[in-house]
Amino acid sequence: MNLIKYYLITILISFSVANHSPQKKSITYKHESLLGLWNFESMTTIKKGKRDEITILYKDKKNTETLTFQNSGALIFNVLNDGIKKEGNGVWYAENDFLTIIVEEDTTYSTYSIKNTKLTLIINSKETEGTYEYNTVLQYNLVQ
Repeated sequence: MNLIKYYLITILISFSVANHSPQKKSITYKHESLLGLWNFESMTTIKKGKRDEITILYKDKKNTETLTFQNSGALIFNVLNDGIKKEGNGVWYAENDFLTIIVEEDTTYSTYSIKNTKLTLIINSKETEGTYEYNTVLQYNLVQ
């Protein structure tokens, strides 16, 4: 009986040491590439209606934006839109290629992709009684 207890304790200690091994690699997630400070470059909106309407907005002195994705899931934003400044915090969550951003009462669902230092967000909105269907493509550059 004592021999069984000895082996059981030895096995438990072995598992415990193996789980705390310094050689254990940290797990990296795809969404870790989102972490950091991103500068707005452009926004293209395609509104579906009787005629498709395309609007393109580029970064300029009156239209700037930065997004900071933090590892904790916090999002910090700083926006200047037509000269009107808005700063604040929100939360973000990414799974696979999908990104959810929540700021106050607004929730934005998008897909995202990152190539080199360029972040692309694609937001698709379905038609409702008050609005037409639209797709928006936002482009950001990583600040290094």
